[in-house]
Amino acid sequence: MNLHISAKKTCGLLLCLLPITTLFAQSAADSFTLHQAIALSLSHYPAIKAKQAQVKAGQANVTDVKHNWYPAIKLHEQIDAGTDNSIYGSYFTMGMIPSTSGGIRNENNNALMSGNIAMANMQWEIYNFGAYGSEQKEAKQALRVQQTDLDNTANQLTVTVIQNYLELLRLQALRKIQADNIQRNAEVLRAVTAIVLHGLKPGVDSAVAAAELSKARLNYLDVKNQYNQVRIQLSTFTGLDTALVLPDTTNNAHLLTLLTKEEPAINGSHPMLEYYNSIYLQQRAAEQVIRKAHLPKVSLMAAGWMRGSSGSFNDMYDKNLWSGMGYSRYNYLLGMGITYNLTDLKRTHEKLAVQRYKSEVAEQQLETTRTNLSGLLQQAQADILTSKDKLKELPLQLAAAQAAAKQKMALYKAGLTNIIDVTNALFVLNRAETDLVQTRDAAWKALFRAAYAGNSLSQLLPDLN
Repeated sequence: MNLHISAKKTCGLLLCLLPITTLFAQSAADSFTLHQAIALSLSHYPAIKAKQAQVKAGQANVTDVKHNWYPAIKLHEQIDAGTDNSIYGSYFTMGMIPSTSGGIRNENNNALMSGNIAMANMQWEIYNFGAYGSEQKEAKQALRVQQTDLDNTANQLTVTVIQNYLELLRLQALRKIQADNIQRNAEVLRAVTAIVLHGLKPGVDSAVAAAELSKARLNYLDVKNQYNQVRIQLSTFTGLDTALVLPDTTNNAHLLTLLTKEEPAINGSHPMLEYYNSIYLQQRAAEQVIRKAHLPKVSLMAAGWMRGSSGSFNDMYDKNLWSGMGYSRYNYLLGMGITYNLTDLKRTHEKLAVQRYKSEVAEQQLETTRTNLSGLLQQAQADILTSKDKLKELPLQLAAAQAAAKQKMALYKAGLTNIIDVTNALFVLNRAETDLVQTRDAAWKALFRAAYAGNSLSQLLPDLN
């Protein structure tokens, strides 16, 4: 769920709220609030740390792309020994044929010649009609994608933590209901056994009561297992052994007040919308990179080199090959060139068409997300209305079920009803208690779904104490 701020600020805000806000507080020793669960998850869960590392990588990439404008300067030195026979004619070296320079003779000369060359070369693409700028904008937009991905991941993690925490609350309440049901059935079994032993009721009544008690225990074990599964999942997110702490439901007292607050609306600052919007903008920035890539490039070139040789200008070969290790000739070359690849126009047009389709995909993903959030908000608001009506009615059902259970037990002890009526009354009471817990759970979840879809969770959390 969205906190409408970055993940780092989210964690900091929740940590600040911990001393003054407790969503479901018991004692200082064993309380475990929702604020604590969210803050611990945002600071502990590895997925958040991975996204934070991606953001740092994106920041480094922006710096790297800025440096694309720097010139390429290369230094080179080599020492060679070989023959020196040349001939008129031009050819493409293809990067494999060694260069030979020297005089042209009627026949080959097999004498060795030594030489060396040192070179400094610079090539600097000083202007490319905005290509550098488009690459930097695309890199910055890619960084924005990573930043919004981090915020969205933190948002989704918050959603999952809240869902698990609410499920923990629901199962904790159901566990208490099943424990109470065990106690009630145990009391019924004791009363029925006493009556049967006095010969006032048939023995089958105690068997029925024992079966109901066993069923209640089995139900308790099922709920306990579900509770432990959710507790383990929450422990995975928070890094905390949640077996040592217990949630509580002290905020149920003002649940109806929260349900009657002004309903939120979808806004564009939702982390998921910002994430998909940043992807769309990155795809559009990539279009500009492709457009600029085929434009002319203006380059400044400079080179200087020194050469030495064991041969002389009059075609004499010195047998002392070491004489070619010094430098005897010096040259430099300056130039400016404009390069324009005409044959790349077709490929650029095709690449641009592909990139435009990617941009369209990103735009439709953005619209799909906006539609889904709108639908989720409407569904949550409908659930809130239903929950408000049910929460007003359920106390009446619970009070009637409690009264019926007491009356049936009293009638049974007076010999005016049978054990089946008693067990049915206990079942109705158990169902009424369960319905209240389930409705409260549905109300809380609808409330948080609406806050998530409407990007108003940061306004909802401070109201919980």
